[in-house]
Amino acid sequence: MTEYWVSQGNKWCDLCKIFISNNPFSIRTHELGKRHKDNVTQRLSTMQKDGAAKEKEQQQAAKALQLIEAKAKKSYQKDLENNQRNTDGDSSAAPGEGLFL
Repeated sequence: MTEYWVSQGNKWCDLCKIFISNNPFSIRTHELGKRHKDNVTQRLSTMQKDGAAKEKEQQQAAKALQLIEAKAKKSYQKDLENNQRNTDGDSSAAPGEGLFL
């Protein structure tokens, strides 16, 4: 049986957006190159900035939620006090009648 040529194909580098010959020497040469190293550094810094921005956004959302809950609790307490005053002053009405229309 005779041997025949088989293509090794190409390897895609996501960072550099290029194809590289799919052999160890070409891959190693590319990964040790300045362009690839610069792209790795840039990708890492972008990921770090995105992570920090996402964390800051989550903290702001949590703070806003706490503020909303505090205002709602304060409003609820105020409503309870008003309701208590209304029921104490109007003893002729049956419980639950006329309070909310």
